[in-house]
Amino acid sequence: MQKLLNFIKVTIAGGILFLIPVVAIIFIVGRAFGLLQNIARPIAKALPFTRVAGVGVLTLISIILLLVVCFLAGIFMRTRMARTIIKWLEDRVLIYIPGYAYIHERSTEWLSNQRTSSWRPATVYIDDNEVLCFVIDEGEDYCSIFFPSAPVPSSGSVSARPKKFVTYLPISVSEAVLIIRQFGKGAAAVIDKVKPDRREEKE
Repeated sequence: MQKLLNFIKVTIAGGILFLIPVVAIIFIVGRAFGLLQNIARPIAKALPFTRVAGVGVLTLISIILLLVVCFLAGIFMRTRMARTIIKWLEDRVLIYIPGYAYIHERSTEWLSNQRTSSWRPATVYIDDNEVLCFVIDEGEDYCSIFFPSAPVPSSGSVSARPKKFVTYLPISVSEAVLIIRQFGKGAAAVIDKVKPDRREEKE
């Protein structure tokens, strides 16, 4: 019964952590779309037609404007000034949004279609077990580790571990998240590929 209650509690907490940033994004996009409709309305009224392929001209122009704004914002994001502003926001504002770091890493990998996430899937050797985790940062001798919970990888615990106990896995963040959501299904096959030798690492 206790395990069931813990499972329900962790699942609900994970759902909340996921929904908060998603709802925030939907709200921001909705507000932006509403503002762009005010700009698009005079343009739509000036056109001799009201629909294109069954889509209202006002909606179509608003979508085009939104895409243009996103494109221009993407170009601005490549500048040093933008990176400085984003880092300042992440360090002082966005870090307080529950689940932001998790959503950010997932979206970065998905949008780039490459393994460009700063998180690196790995295992840490603890009590004769290979524990699946993400390396968030690393120093000269230690790694900052995030241990995700199953089946909700957006929540978990944080630790610092010696590098000698860490083995990086040849998979993407998305693949690691899928393994966690499936309660470890597929993890054994991935670890078999790297075959970490821990015989000399036991204290």
